[in-house]
This record gives sequence, structure tokens and C-alpha cells, in this order.
Amino acid sequence: MKVRVFFLQCCLAVLLSACSLPYVVPGPDPAGPGKDEKSGRLLNIRVQRWDTERFSGLLGLRQREADLYYVLLDATGVKLLEAEVALDGSHQLLRVTGPMKNTEFAPFLSEALARIYLQEPSLLPCGGGWWQSLCREAVGTGGGFRKYAQIGPLPFWQVTMNGEEATGREAPIVYRQPWLGVAVFLEPAKQVQ
Repeated sequence: MKVRVFFLQCCLAVLLSACSLPYVVPGPDPAGPGKDEKSGRLLNIRVQRWDTERFSGLLGLRQREADLYYVLLDATGVKLLEAEVALDGSHQLLRVTGPMKNTEFAPFLSEALARIYLQEPSLLPCGGGWWQSLCREAVGTGGGFRKYAQIGPLPFWQVTMNGEEATGREAPIVYRQPWLGVAVFLEPAKQVQ
């Protein structure tokens, strides 16, 4: 009996870890945040885990056809990490320095950025099957959205942006992984004039 239970647990673990969420490459007019391919963007980034701030700095982004290039800077402007991210969240490190050298921050950030900017459901509002689905819903009238992945009835990750603020500035983007207690906050950096 113990052997059967152990075997079923192993099969369930393999099934859960081997499945991936369905996604598609956005078309020529994607509706996500920051899809301007001609210029880069500079964002403030904050990473929290269980409501404790773990990192704060700047993030430079440039979206290409089906991938994303990013540079992570600390609060003083020193380049810590430079990478390219593919649609599936895999990344190629171009440069890593300082305290980021021996951490797993690059794979985490690359996967989060792929989920925020690159991955979209194959069908709107939800793509996938009953077991795993990727969904995108409009929020409010200012172009806001909520994008989330779930496994069965359980949330896996979520991205929210409430649209443009009354000032015309783009609202902050919030990425959450509730099971890990992680939240990533992205907002446009203030421009000095």
C-alpha cells in the first residue's frame, strides 16, 4: 500500500512539474504595457517577499520582436545585471556583477518579465485547458488589465495594471506569486526636466 501511494505521489509530482502554460507570441499590435519597440523604457523596480523589501533599483527595458532585453541597475545607477529573455522565460545572461553574481535573481526576474510583457493567452479571455490556464481580462476604462495563470482552481501568478492614472502617466504594474509571497512592482521612472 505504501509503495502505491509513493508511486502515485511521484507521478503527480512529475505531471505538475512537466506541464507548461500555453502562450502565444503577440501579434503586430500587442495590447500589453510598454510595447513600443522603437524606444526603451526606464522603470523603478521594487521586489518584496512576505512584505519585506528585498531589492529596489532601476530597470531598463527594450522589447524586440519576440524577446526582451533588460538592464538592472541599483539605486545609484550601477549596472548589476544585463540579460535577454525569451518568450518561455528562459534567459541569456550578458553581464552580471556585484551582489547578483551568485544569486538566482536573474532567472526569477527573467521569468517574471516574460510573464508580464511577453506571454499572452492563446484565446481571450482564457487559453489552456481545465488543468492549466492563462487568462487576460480588461480592468477599468484606461487600458488596464489583469493577467493570471492558474493550476486548476489555484492561482499560480498574477499581473495587474490599472490603466493610466488621471495625470496621463502609465499606472504601476504589479506581479505577484502568492505561493512564494513575492511581489514585483514596476512603475515609470520620474523624468528630470
